[in-house]
Amino acid sequence: MLMWLAMLPVIAVAQDTASAASAVLQRFAGSWETQTRIRKEGAPAQEVLTRGEGIGQPTLDGRYVEFRTHSIPAGRSDLQVMTYDVEAGVYRQWLFDSEGYRHEAQGHWDPRGAILRWQGKTADSAFVIEDRWVSPDRLEWTLQRTDVAGRTRQRIDGTLIRRKE
Repeated sequence: MLMWLAMLPVIAVAQDTASAASAVLQRFAGSWETQTRIRKEGAPAQEVLTRGEGIGQPTLDGRYVEFRTHSIPAGRSDLQVMTYDVEAGVYRQWLFDSEGYRHEAQGHWDPRGAILRWQGKTADSAFVIEDRWVSPDRLEWTLQRTDVAGRTRQRIDGTLIRRKE
């Protein structure tokens, strides 16, 4: 009994942390318009502009947020699944797209700048994603992908604007 009572402050802190982390992820909930500019470095350099729609919703009793996007006109879609790992103290993201790309990332929240910063690696690159909340209804994000030598290979800039329901 004494051990259980001694653990109460630790349990309370873990619950507060999980609650704050959940609030960060709940920002993604809703219906969104998306705009993206994809720039590929190297020969030949390429730039593609896309527009689309996104839907974010809590799933699995609110432990995860599922975020799905698709381009307009149709052609590309992706699925992101995000959560907060209380034991590790990090956000986790899994992304899959219709072209077969996938990645896993770990993230940290900066409340001062309202930035959720993700980092991860694939077989041939490393990437950093910064999701910056300009307002509750607008997210501006960047992705920078570098090769094993540290050279930038791709940069993506995007904006999510919440649809008024």
